[in-house]
Amino acid sequence: MRKTLVALLVTSLFALGFPQKFLEVLNPPSPVVIERSLNVSVKALENVFVTLLLNDAILESASIEAGQTREFKIPFDRVRNKIVFEARKNGEGQTLTFEVTYLPRVHAVVDKSFLGENGELVGGVPHFNSVQKAIDYLRERRNNDERLYVFVKNGDYYEKITIDVPNLSLIGEDVYKTRLYYDLAAGVTLPDGKTVGTSGSASVTITSKAVGFTAENITFENSFDESNPEIKSKQAVAVLTQSDRAVFKNCRFIGNQDTLYVRGGLHYFVDCYIEGDVDFIFGDGQAVFEKCTIFSVDRPGIKPKGYVTAASTKQDKLGFLFLNCEFVSNVSEPGSVYLGRPWHPSSDPYSVNSNVVIMECYLGEHVHPDGWTSMSSKDPKTGETIWFHPETERFFEYKNYGPGAVVNEKRPQLTTDLLDLYSKEKFLQGWDVEEFLKNLYR
Repeated sequence: MRKTLVALLVTSLFALGFPQKFLEVLNPPSPVVIERSLNVSVKALENVFVTLLLNDAILESASIEAGQTREFKIPFDRVRNKIVFEARKNGEGQTLTFEVTYLPRVHAVVDKSFLGENGELVGGVPHFNSVQKAIDYLRERRNNDERLYVFVKNGDYYEKITIDVPNLSLIGEDVYKTRLYYDLAAGVTLPDGKTVGTSGSASVTITSKAVGFTAENITFENSFDESNPEIKSKQAVAVLTQSDRAVFKNCRFIGNQDTLYVRGGLHYFVDCYIEGDVDFIFGDGQAVFEKCTIFSVDRPGIKPKGYVTAASTKQDKLGFLFLNCEFVSNVSEPGSVYLGRPWHPSSDPYSVNSNVVIMECYLGEHVHPDGWTSMSSKDPKTGETIWFHPETERFFEYKNYGPGAVVNEKRPQLTTDLLDLYSKEKFLQGWDVEEFLKNLYR
């Protein structure tokens, strides 16, 4: 009986159009390439007719017999490309799609496996085995405001990186295979007896000199093990950015407490993944997070189970806007993670009025019904503990959905008259970031 049901299920799936596998791509293209053309080989698993499309235009068609391979040459004349292989047999088909970004200009290539001298020219482009060495090289040689492009090939790059070059673009070959990481935490003791501190723990620091910085297809990580009992201060920053008009596209930020520290000017995060447990998106910077995944990691031994944001927005500034994002988690306890709390640094607590707006986002069941909670600080003169509460901050939501999107008196919703004040355009101060991205690599 069971075998009969399985057979019926399989038959039904194919009748409903369950995709058959006729074709295999032997060397799938990387998401980012610097070659003007690629040779891609496919293998037919059955006798099929294959059509290759590039940016919705037919490039080539061919019949391929079962077991045979064929190589297709794919030239690029634009930056963003969609490659589609369509295989057809007897009215059934299979479609394989690849999104590929072609970089027409590259000023440095970083390759973990590069064995030559750092800065050695290969194909007319200086090559390096370290991200920091490539940045240092470009800093010493730039003589104008030209944008510089650094292509980082797949690899795990264990190094503490400081980026202080304006108009620098860092592009990884594949976001899941290009990782920049280090493993310091705030409580780690330095040789001089001092501790690292939160800012000093950053795996990657982007200074205020790096105006116009962009990153795409990069995983940034702080791999500090927060279960280490010897380290009490477990803040471990993956990225500290103090840039202005900075863009992070399709990047991943991996850490636990204090993963992403946003300071200074304007920032735009799109199609990114950000994970952590306590205050893992924090700072006084102004930032828009659009179509991002915000993942709360389960941290054993703490209650509540975490806080997503800890904005320290100055009173006359805007803070963080989350737009069309999804807040998800592996925390099994429902209603145990707060959307945020107001961070008022003890050095100047009274100049802060934290601002976080979460708009049209999916909120998972891990989100606490109250949404927001309080946070303590200290008076800089007396040292007395003082508390700041969400009711006096600028925490708002608007048209969120999902099991965690509770509407009650503790979760203020944006009214129509405030929509313009807290719009994406206002957060970015009129900066047309879509147009900027459209022309970034041209």
